[in-house]
Order: sequence, then C-alpha cells, then structure tokens
Amino acid sequence: MLPAASGAQQRATTANGPTLQAAAVGFHLNEAKVNGSTKVTAALARPRAGQDVALMVVGVGAMIVGALVGETAGTIIIIGGAGMALFGLYHYLE
Repeated sequence: MLPAASGAQQRATTANGPTLQAAAVGFHLNEAKVNGSTKVTAALARPRAGQDVALMVVGVGAMIVGALVGETAGTIIIIGGAGMALFGLYHYLE
C-alpha cells in the first residue's frame, strides 16, 4: 500500500459539521477595514447631549414651578421655562 493514498496520515482541509462562522446571521464588518479614526469619530458624535438634556429638564421644571406660582409672575416663569426647554430640544435635535 502507498502511504500517500491512505487518508489516515493526512489532515482534513475542510471543517466538518457546523461552525461558529456559519451560525452568525446578519452583516459582518471586517475589523481590519476599520481604522482608529472611525472609532474616535463615532464616540465624539454627541459631546453636548448632556447639556441639551439638562436644558430641557430645567425648562420643564420651570414650567411646573410657574404653574404652581400662578398669576402674572407664574405666566412669565412658564414662558421662560418653555423657551429654555425648546432651546435645549433644538440643540439636541441638531
């Protein structure tokens, strides 16, 4: 018998059975194609989001306080709070 003809001494070149790569569903991004600047840009996309959310929260709080105060002073506080909340919303959505 020829040793090259028998399959007992040779490695299998293909994987048998299910693999983890075949089980994955969806789009796959090759990590080698992603450079460092892509990851940094994604992290800095919304640096001021916290300030914008704070403006909206304080504006709504001022509107609630204005409703509790009542009369002319309360109306002025409600209008100021609404303006502040809308300013924060505008910058948040920008």
